[in-house]
Amino acid sequence: MAIPAKATGYGNNSTAQNIFRLAYSTALSSAPKWEAYDGGSFPAVGAATTTNNTVFAGTAGNGNKPMLSLVATTSAPPVSAWKPATATAGSANPNRMKGQTNFVTDPTTPGAGGTIRWNEVLEVPSDATTSSTMAVDLLNRYTYTGGAPTLTWDFNEGTEGVPAWTVLTPGTHGLRHCRTGTVGGGPYLANIPASSTEDTTEGWTTV
Repeated sequence: MAIPAKATGYGNNSTAQNIFRLAYSTALSSAPKWEAYDGGSFPAVGAATTTNNTVFAGTAGNGNKPMLSLVATTSAPPVSAWKPATATAGSANPNRMKGQTNFVTDPTTPGAGGTIRWNEVLEVPSDATTSSTMAVDLLNRYTYTGGAPTLTWDFNEGTEGVPAWTVLTPGTHGLRHCRTGTVGGGPYLANIPASSTEDTTEGWTTV
């Protein structure tokens, strides 16, 4: 399979477990955490130290809540409509993401060759603009006591029952949160709704 491509099962109204996957070549010593930070110029990776972008502040249209939500699916599939109504300070699964203020801890501690899985969605409010700063870096924070692990990032182009995992390279490939009906080659866009908020429905990995 090839990039650009759509991740199977992406988004909030999904009970899929096999959407995105991260593998560790050596064992971890604690459960890894997902954090999100201001991103660089897509698909480049930024410094992953600040959370100043609109995507973390939200807007009046969504109650000034972080727009990016993430759910760990390693142990079990989520319920449909898993996106939380509000952010939880500290760790929660799922959670609205903002650095180390609101984050997600995977329920497992992977051994050598072990994997974790997750899903994402972006909530776009009606008062967002085309100049809103929405770039995000997704950071995986992990600890180990033996050799440093090599990480392999994948997304599923197959089905939920028979996944077809495609490797992506952070900094070379990135995830675009898109509207329904997006096709390979783009444009890779999300809708700004006329009122209230709208969740992105497709996740595309592109260069």
